[in-house]
Amino acid sequence: MIALDEILGTNILHKYALVCVDMQADFANRLFTYKIPQDMLVVPGMKLEVPFGRKYINGFVLETTAETDVDSKKLKFIFNTYQDYIIPADLLDLAKWMSQQYYTMLIHCLVCVSPSVPKKPAKLPIIAENLTAQEKNVSQICENISAKENEITLSLEQTQAVQKILGWQKVPKKQKMPILLHGVTGSGKTEVYMRIISDVLKQGKQAIMLVPEIALTYQVVQIFTERFGKLAVFTHSGLTAQERFANWQKAKNGEISVMIGPRSAIFAPFDKLGAIIIDEEHEHTYRQSELPPKFDTKEVALQRKKYIEQNGGECLLVMGSATPLLESYYNAVVAEKFSLITMQNRINEMFPTVNIVDMRKELAAGNTSMFGADFQKAMLQELNAGRQAILFLNRRGHSSFVSCRTCGHVMGCNNCSVNLTYHANFSVSSSNVYEKPEKLLCHYCGVSVPVPNICPACSSKFIKYFGLGTQKIEEEVAKLFSGFSSLRMDFDTTRKRADNGKLNNLNKSNSHEKILAAFRNNEAQILIGTQMIAKGLDFPNVTIVGIMAADLSLYSGSFRAAENTFQLITQVSGRAGRAAKQGKVYIQTYNPEHYSIQLAQKADYSTFYLQETSLRRTMSYPPFCNVFVILFSAENEQIIVKALQKLLAVMQYCNKKGNFEMFGPMPAVISKIKKQFRWKLLVKSVNEELLKQFVLYCLGKLKDNDPLTGVTISLTLNPMSVE
Repeated sequence: MIALDEILGTNILHKYALVCVDMQADFANRLFTYKIPQDMLVVPGMKLEVPFGRKYINGFVLETTAETDVDSKKLKFIFNTYQDYIIPADLLDLAKWMSQQYYTMLIHCLVCVSPSVPKKPAKLPIIAENLTAQEKNVSQICENISAKENEITLSLEQTQAVQKILGWQKVPKKQKMPILLHGVTGSGKTEVYMRIISDVLKQGKQAIMLVPEIALTYQVVQIFTERFGKLAVFTHSGLTAQERFANWQKAKNGEISVMIGPRSAIFAPFDKLGAIIIDEEHEHTYRQSELPPKFDTKEVALQRKKYIEQNGGECLLVMGSATPLLESYYNAVVAEKFSLITMQNRINEMFPTVNIVDMRKELAAGNTSMFGADFQKAMLQELNAGRQAILFLNRRGHSSFVSCRTCGHVMGCNNCSVNLTYHANFSVSSSNVYEKPEKLLCHYCGVSVPVPNICPACSSKFIKYFGLGTQKIEEEVAKLFSGFSSLRMDFDTTRKRADNGKLNNLNKSNSHEKILAAFRNNEAQILIGTQMIAKGLDFPNVTIVGIMAADLSLYSGSFRAAENTFQLITQVSGRAGRAAKQGKVYIQTYNPEHYSIQLAQKADYSTFYLQETSLRRTMSYPPFCNVFVILFSAENEQIIVKALQKLLAVMQYCNKKGNFEMFGPMPAVISKIKKQFRWKLLVKSVNEELLKQFVLYCLGKLKDNDPLTGVTISLTLNPMSVE
């Protein structure tokens, strides 16, 4: 009995289970007690079916116990269990932590750390086939990996980075901080990652390799499987439920050793996790911002590392980027929370020439095309020489602004040093909600102004909402470069489109891989895309890159706008000239004087960091201050506006010492989604923990007097973008 008890990790005599049911309602956000049938094996982490009211629903076991304070006669029996679906203990604890950290229901977090159960038996994808007996030999595998690595000569900086990171294992535990690898584009960070993972595998451990986009997954998988064979698999939302579940099970059973993918891969159920690598760590996609829980992948990675070390193990955490998130770099050079390793040179020792195109001058010269004259000429030269081009458009979400095409002036907020965001229908009142004409709104202080008819800076009539899309660029490319084929890669072209039961042409398939493979095979000379093509991709034949409208991110309405712009320009520029051919980059902008564009042209991260942190400190933005966003949504707009006004009154009453600043209520950037109106309130404070306690306390006081029926509440601390 004792041996069996140790294997199961629970007492087999336990008669009751505490279950978190899969129901998204406030009253269900607690644990319910159920009886365990005598012939049923139930352990913590197991998924099961239980009777709830008049129906059966899924749930997860959090604990089992021999006794209960609840009258057992009133308890119901567990109906069914998924015996092959058990969340490991460390991920179960992680889900509990996430529930507290991200102010969300526990069931959201339990679902998040585990894959959905496929309706049909799991069918393994090709890349995750069962290993042969020879491949299972923890020495044969290492010999194969070492043989492949011996064929590659590392640069001096790569060698030094690998030695420093692997030497981390020899330092005292207190010094084993996460590592920030700041390497310029083309410096060979991927090879450094693979050397780290290789060392981890030789120790009999496992590794997680995170990438920010599905588009990058395919390229990384190809590189990693060439090195690690069938020990490496990938997971992402593009796979079927059967494929994701199969890979989850193989990771849990120790049949694979490397999990590759976007943020969901952080939940790989490895029991000997030795390394977590986060590539392009600055990317906003590492924050889940749409559905609960709104988690930060880097914070989750830090917590997994912490759990491992608390249990006597060791886990490397390496975060790499050519343009680190400002807070990450601050944590490395000022707060001393991260260790910094720098790689300043490209493998091929050639940086592309970067040109800034002033589109105001192009317009003044009579050029109304989307392409500057010099850029168009240079692009034709490269294409005629048999080379390839990438055209990037930073079309981020729904942020929009009003700008002057004559002088480049953008309508900005005088209070907050961010741009004003265009709202077609703006509505606000202290007592009633009603529609007003179009307005420009600041999403930090709430100030609003009418949309001007003429530019306040130069009196030009060419001032209006700025709009540009990838389809427009595609049409222009067809006219100007008619002799060359193009591919478009954005949200529309990577979705599945049905046409009489069949997929349409390549651009309308749901496969990032097919589009990228076609471009890599020179089936098209021009690739047009959004953020999906902005980073990490490596095309040796691409020698010219065009950034079609750098201003789009510069005026997103976020305090991170300058940082996002610098990151995107630097990252996209890094796609040019990665092999033996010299690269050229053209940055088209109506605001060429802006420091983020000027410094991105030089890829001067250090100077940008110093200038941007100076502004952040002055304006009290992260990392020098914390911003808490409270978002209410409901079908009735009046209800959420009045509720937020009540909350503001509670906060003002409780803020007697003046430790907090409140802004709003104001509409969210996307003020209505699926018939749900969305309004928000912002709270700022230097002390993060005090800010959390203050917001949660005030919300609790509000709920004591108002049940907020029909209102959905979303809480986000230091968001990556404007809510």
